[in-house]
Amino acid sequence: MKAIAFIISLVFATQTAWSADESTVDMPGYVDFSELSQSYGEPRVMVNIGGSLLKLVGSMKHDDPVAEEALKNLDSVRIHVYDTAGDTSSADARMDAVSSKLAGQDWEQIVRVQEPEDRVNIYVKHTTDRIQGLMIMAVNAEEAVFVNVLGDIDPAHLNNVVAGIDVVDDFDLDIDLAL
Repeated sequence: MKAIAFIISLVFATQTAWSADESTVDMPGYVDFSELSQSYGEPRVMVNIGGSLLKLVGSMKHDDPVAEEALKNLDSVRIHVYDTAGDTSSADARMDAVSSKLAGQDWEQIVRVQEPEDRVNIYVKHTTDRIQGLMIMAVNAEEAVFVNVLGDIDPAHLNNVVAGIDVVDDFDLDIDLAL
């Protein structure tokens, strides 16, 4: 959490504009969330950090060595949170489309929650001993949360990475994944 808070404060403090790096857009597992803005307006929370800015922040010295190591190996961290105001149809459709896309790219679904009030899908792309990407989608009547992390993640550090991107109230996720 400290690492992502540091990244966010660095970005805002320097008033740096960032966008998805062209090389990131072409990576397997990259997900475009922008079409949700047509239905819900601008995201309430939007974090798009990739490419050179993420590498710069990853190369800096941090208080948390686990966060420092995780940041060095990431290519992109993207978080978009939209207020749904009770209308989840667009977010549900985007979740379904993303799920189909990721399944076609050999991502593995590790969590699926289908409750009347909540839907959650979590996917990972992995090799035998490393995670190459993480996609979290959570939709309810209040908000739609889409988190897309691309890069090399040590499964032992996955909880720290997820905790580090906890910028959304009441979005608490604890993952224990043994590959």
